[in-house]
Amino acid sequence: MEQIINIHETKIVGRVLRGLQFVLLICAVLALTGCIPQGDEKVNTELFKNREEVSQRTDQLRKGMTKKAVFEKLNVNPSRFERMSVQDVQMAIYGNSQVRGSPEQLEAFKRRLAGYEGYSLPYRNIKADGTLGFGSMKVTRSGCDLRLILIFDHGKLIRSTVEGTQTIKHVEDENLWPAIIKRGIGFAF
Repeated sequence: MEQIINIHETKIVGRVLRGLQFVLLICAVLALTGCIPQGDEKVNTELFKNREEVSQRTDQLRKGMTKKAVFEKLNVNPSRFERMSVQDVQMAIYGNSQVRGSPEQLEAFKRRLAGYEGYSLPYRNIKADGTLGFGSMKVTRSGCDLRLILIFDHGKLIRSTVEGTQTIKHVEDENLWPAIIKRGIGFAF
């Protein structure tokens, strides 16, 4: 009989310890998610210190500069840029991808576009931090999401612009448990 009571007490103690471990695990997870980075986005941040430097270097470019001079002035290797499609170049210059006119006008426009080359370089620096709420996590994303556009006509610069969102400040509430599970799975693998 005494042996049965000891087995029963052992089971109770085991359940209490497992419950205590679970509570401690939850407390540790909550403590870790109090204010932690939630995944920064950095694209080409090694090329420029900040968004102001992107604008400053672009402002130094002048129409008529050669491609070589433009890339030297920017101090960026041309291979870092993405080549733009004809439609993207047309949108960057004219703000519209639809062209209307007579067949002769359309042919002349097509020949003019054939001499254009477009290059784009994304620059994204977004920091995300999370703060713990009751059953939820508030994630704040701040930074910038830009794109440097260069358009050349037969090797000469005709347009250089920086497009995009200069200042991003976005706050969203996320349910706490999926975020914890996602982070836990990420740490496990």
